[in-house]
Amino acid sequence: MQRTILSVTEVAAYLGIHKSMVYVMVKLNKLPHLLIHNKVIFTKESLDVWAGKGM
Repeated sequence: MQRTILSVTEVAAYLGIHKSMVYVMVKLNKLPHLLIHNKVIFTKESLDVWAGKGM
């Protein structure tokens, strides 16, 4: 089974941006994310859809 949940560090690498920019984009609600027990996580599928619509 392929892992589809990504951490902030993994998302930064996947998008080619700095980790702090991921946090800024989350705060501004510019990236699709989930907040679970004060931890920000992402699904690869939602990021792929988001990226397809343009950053």
